[in-house]
Amino acid sequence: MTDRTTHPLDLLDFPGAARLRAAGEVAPPGPAVVEAALAAVRAAEAAERAAVPGIVPLRPRGPGQRTRRLLVSAVAIAAIAAGVSIYPVSGLRGSPPAATASAADFLRQVAATEAGDTTTPTDAPYWKAHTRNSYWGDPHSTSIDRFETPLVDDGSSWVSSDSVFGQQGADGEIVKTIGFAPHWIVSVPGARRKDLSWEELKRLPSDAAALKVVLEDFFPGGPGTPGKGDTFTAYMGTLTRLLTLAPLAPPQRAAVYEVLADMPGLRLVGPVQDSTGRAGTAVEADIPHSRIRVIIDPKTRRPLEETIHYRGGKYDGMPAKRSTILSAGPQQSIPPYQERPPKGSPMPGTGTPAS
Repeated sequence: MTDRTTHPLDLLDFPGAARLRAAGEVAPPGPAVVEAALAAVRAAEAAERAAVPGIVPLRPRGPGQRTRRLLVSAVAIAAIAAGVSIYPVSGLRGSPPAATASAADFLRQVAATEAGDTTTPTDAPYWKAHTRNSYWGDPHSTSIDRFETPLVDDGSSWVSSDSVFGQQGADGEIVKTIGFAPHWIVSVPGARRKDLSWEELKRLPSDAAALKVVLEDFFPGGPGTPGKGDTFTAYMGTLTRLLTLAPLAPPQRAAVYEVLADMPGLRLVGPVQDSTGRAGTAVEADIPHSRIRVIIDPKTRRPLEETIHYRGGKYDGMPAKRSTILSAGPQQSIPPYQERPPKGSPMPGTGTPAS
């Protein structure tokens, strides 16, 4: 059997996370940016009164506040992306200011919607994910020449409680690796443990506080801060992969979103499109030499894409890595497939190594 830590179907592996290093933080916005944001807020309030379409719901949070839905216009979200992370918004029907718009508010709203999902099957025997991974260069380096044309790995995987199936491209042959049990690897230096089985995933708690305790097995001390690139990147990557590549029930996924909302340093970018043109909402964080962005579809509560861009140096703003989740979800069956041993193992009855 191949090395479990390098097998291409290690679904939660995050290559390169160990190479991200600490650096400074983003400077606060200047007075002109703040004034522009306040003007955008006033425009948002006027738009709400006029019932202008194109608004985004957010959920308020705060001691003693009742949960209610807020309306924030796209222009106000653009103000957040400009660097203003906190601003007052008005509730429905002229209620007083009740919340701040932030990445945490957006993610908790997604979590609340996900928790109420009663339509997604929770007992399907398979979980399928179709991803396209693009790699331009080392996100740790701001000077080493990058590829002009990325290396691309496009394929699908099906997992069950005891089997893993893979397919390269949209029309490639589906192959079951003989003797290879599914396991979801968390790549983090010095972790006390590095993988989860299907059964362990199914037993993950649906309470955010309890889930954080489980994650302590991988990340002693929690996610760290964006300046601590190694742990922060691996922690965030683990959460996004749990949301896309793991067979979790909606309440478990909601807990993952709540944990993600509590990560320090995340900011709300607002409405964007992923590399395929799909609409979503982005949150991001700056880490040493890089910027991590995750695009989430608030309607389906599914991550669409995770990108790492260079920050600083001659490649500033250019992509280093991108993982596009073209589809992910439970499956009741799998198409016809071929069985093969792991690469390098003898083919049954031949003694010839599998390729």
